[in-house]
Amino acid sequence: MPVLEMEVKLPAEDVHRVIFDYIRAGHIGKKDRVKISSRPSYIEVMPGEYPWGGPVKIRITPQGDRSRIRLDVGIGIGTAAAFIASLFILMIFLLSPGIIWALILFFAWSSTWSGYTKICNRYRNKISDLLRTVERTGVIPEFKVEEEPKHPVDVDILYEKLVHRYSTVYGRGVWVIEREIQSYMKEGLSREEAIRRLAESEGLELFEEKPKPKPKPKPSLPPDILYKRLLDMYASVYGRGKPLLERKIKEYIGKGLSREEAITRLAWEEGIA
Repeated sequence: MPVLEMEVKLPAEDVHRVIFDYIRAGHIGKKDRVKISSRPSYIEVMPGEYPWGGPVKIRITPQGDRSRIRLDVGIGIGTAAAFIASLFILMIFLLSPGIIWALILFFAWSSTWSGYTKICNRYRNKISDLLRTVERTGVIPEFKVEEEPKHPVDVDILYEKLVHRYSTVYGRGVWVIEREIQSYMKEGLSREEAIRRLAESEGLELFEEKPKPKPKPKPSLPPDILYKRLLDMYASVYGRGKPLLERKIKEYIGKGLSREEAITRLAWEEGIA
């Protein structure tokens, strides 16, 4: 059964816009988050104060210059679990009657539906009042959406995400990432700008609401152990062992690194440090 069914003399585009902005501005629930929005026919919301409940689904059906709105609130895992627990307690009560079980059953049943009915009533009343007001006045209000300032994701975190993406999705090593970064740097970008550009091209989020702490560097293994790991990897993965490995080490030595630093750097890039 739908929580709300109503018809208003408003175009579907206007109905979708006013409900969408109303929810995003936090006028129904401060922590409610729009999960899906398909203009002009569908909005799905996750209630922030009832995270274990199901989503709120708002369907808008155009009917000429009018619109039909249907509001459904999902039961969700939390409500279903509480309902099952209540049935279990009811079975115990029937097998062993007693006032204590009756009280437990009463409180369990009350808690099962308290959050659910609260969400149902809130969305039904507020959306109904909002649309009737807009229909009566003919004025579509503007709702100010206060968004928290976003912070750029740390470049080291982006690089780690790129390493994970390239190794798990593409099956390629860090050397491919470095090659892409170098191609961006040839266009005049700094290394940090190149990493951000590559992350953007891969669809990674460049901003976050709360900055995460910078990842702590992992302690490196001794160069001789890293060298053996690199040798095994180059032989099994690339089919070329010591000659290819020594050539790459010499490339880093040519950039001013010591042999030990070159081995450590190469092992880190290959994800085996």
